[in-house]
Amino acid sequence: MASLAVALAVGLAGSGETPRLSVVRLHASDERPVIDGVLDDAAWSRAAVLGELSQVEPRAGQRPSESTEVRLCYDQRALYIALACFDSDPSGIRATQMLRDANLDPDDRVEILIDSFLDRRNAFWFQIGAAGSLGDALVTRNGTSFNKQWDGIFDGRARITSEGWFAELEIPFATLNFDPQASAWGFNLRRFIRRRGEEARWASADPRIGFFWVANAGTLEGLAGLHQGLGLDLVPFVVLDTSRDHAAEDTESSAEAGLDAFYRLSPNVKLALSLNTDFAETEVDERRVNLTRFPLFFPEKRDFFLEDSGVFQFGSSDVLPFFSRRIGLDDSGQKVDILAATKWTGQFERMSFGVLDAQTEGSAGLDSQNLSVGRVSLNVLEQSDVGALWTHGDPSGDGAADTYGVDANWRTNEFLGDDTLRLTSYALAAENEGQGGARLAYGARLAYPNDVVDWSLGASVVERGFDPKLGFVGRTAVDRYDAAFSYRPRPGGELRQLEFQLESSLVTDNGGETETFVLEVQPYGVELESGDAGRVELVSTRDVLESPFDIHPGVTLSADDYQFERARVEFESSDKRDVSTILTYSTGEYYDGYAEQSFASLGLRASARVLASAEWERTDARLDSGAFSVDVARVRLSLLFTNDLAWTNFVQWDDASELVGWNSRLWWILSPGSQMFLLFNQAWEHDAPHFDGVSSEVAFKFGTTLRL
Repeated sequence: MASLAVALAVGLAGSGETPRLSVVRLHASDERPVIDGVLDDAAWSRAAVLGELSQVEPRAGQRPSESTEVRLCYDQRALYIALACFDSDPSGIRATQMLRDANLDPDDRVEILIDSFLDRRNAFWFQIGAAGSLGDALVTRNGTSFNKQWDGIFDGRARITSEGWFAELEIPFATLNFDPQASAWGFNLRRFIRRRGEEARWASADPRIGFFWVANAGTLEGLAGLHQGLGLDLVPFVVLDTSRDHAAEDTESSAEAGLDAFYRLSPNVKLALSLNTDFAETEVDERRVNLTRFPLFFPEKRDFFLEDSGVFQFGSSDVLPFFSRRIGLDDSGQKVDILAATKWTGQFERMSFGVLDAQTEGSAGLDSQNLSVGRVSLNVLEQSDVGALWTHGDPSGDGAADTYGVDANWRTNEFLGDDTLRLTSYALAAENEGQGGARLAYGARLAYPNDVVDWSLGASVVERGFDPKLGFVGRTAVDRYDAAFSYRPRPGGELRQLEFQLESSLVTDNGGETETFVLEVQPYGVELESGDAGRVELVSTRDVLESPFDIHPGVTLSADDYQFERARVEFESSDKRDVSTILTYSTGEYYDGYAEQSFASLGLRASARVLASAEWERTDARLDSGAFSVDVARVRLSLLFTNDLAWTNFVQWDDASELVGWNSRLWWILSPGSQMFLLFNQAWEHDAPHFDGVSSEVAFKFGTTLRL
């Protein structure tokens, strides 16, 4: 009966029409709201009221346990949003995150989607937590990509009172791309009450529908006369840096200045320029030890390349023809200076395009390189698109290199009524100097990503020698086939959702001979209403090594056909608690021997001003060719003085390199778009019980945005 009730509620929640709201424009004589979290501004009395939300979790279709009042208004320069999140028990409000762009999963929060082109595919995402943390992201291809590294200029403040928590947001139109002739935008909003694991939305209040499925958002109407000023953002910056190589006893100091400029040729076309590009404030990558034969993938974190990055997204998952991290970083992750970079992006009613060009400085025997990429995509049907992409240049300097390809992505949210079905396909060619012709990669994937039943089928081919110099491909000269099926019923009561999964992946060489086959079975998984979750997995692997592989220094796997079975268990406690943990453990056969792998994570959120976490992962292997163990440890500590002033620290160590690294950042947001960083990086070589200094760096960076 509980399952039937949930099904009926879900059906009712998904059966309504798309909600609409006419937004109120403030008069020229009206004072715009002061963004302080106090909803006493006269403008709010004139603002449009969004209306009550509908519960998605845990009781789909029912009224939320607490009331939420949302008001919206705008003037010619910005959209203003007031949030009144009433709460009958304010002491239960989770408010542990103050830092900009923090993970707000542990907190009470509100998230907002703005589809400013009403193309039902792409959107800007904003969030604010009860402790005042702000975050933003770019959502593309109807939720298939979520780029949280992007930072837009907007303002928001929150406060907690005896009635609940309240917030105000100001989103300048200069931060958004939009069609100035259009009067309607896509819009959705959801609120989380974390202690109850409750989610409520304005539109698409159905657990079968993802919040980031832009096609299911509601509509804001009545938008007119929006202005972006001259559309010019100038971001000058200065960097002071001192570094020391302890082994060489060499100290270097530098003082540099640079400029990023963003000019909107029109509200939906933007030109960006970066001179003497610098990324000093970018956080270091997490350290990982590679126990595979294939390269590791690290995400892009640099603001210039993240801005409008969704325009360049291509419809493939196992092959990336363009990976912006190739620009300005070498294969070892060391910085290569970028003299200048330009980017031209735009979006119209049915078409989007992007062109990027960068000139790198010569170094270490490498000549200066010019690198470029272009992308165009055309919207077809209601949610689908077709496009083309090309790249030119080789950051390693080995000669001329070009990659070009096409993709087609079909989507519908009306399959078998109101289910989602997606079909993606692509074809690529890489032509590099001295290779004697182009090498190809192509593939397709059919996916049914729904709440209770989720399945996918995929196939791809990567020819030998396929090497997109400005992209990323983990494995070449292979044919890949994969299939996955999961069943996640909602029984009700204390069991929010059960999870049963089956996944398989087959990789062969281009001649059809098996290289790797993996079968994963999850016979049981459960998520409780409390947010706690657990899973059990069984994994069978066949891995054919055609040549010896050095899996660890001093341990070499001989060429052979290996087959081994392993078991894995995982427990994850809800992060709504002050202390949360993730524990995983796997054991069983491992190539020609045996291995145990463990991971433990501990998060401490007792105060919004002090956050700490620790992670430890270990592999302990005993193989015929030798035994080895690998340990990696990471510790984070953040001290939050205000929402705009934070000191973050990240320490990590692994016993493969025997290096300890400390990345420390004092981050002060003086105002939206203006910030200052004081950074310290230190590396030690650990030879127990001694720590010997390897390198030290101190840097100061200040940048401000002049918006004209």
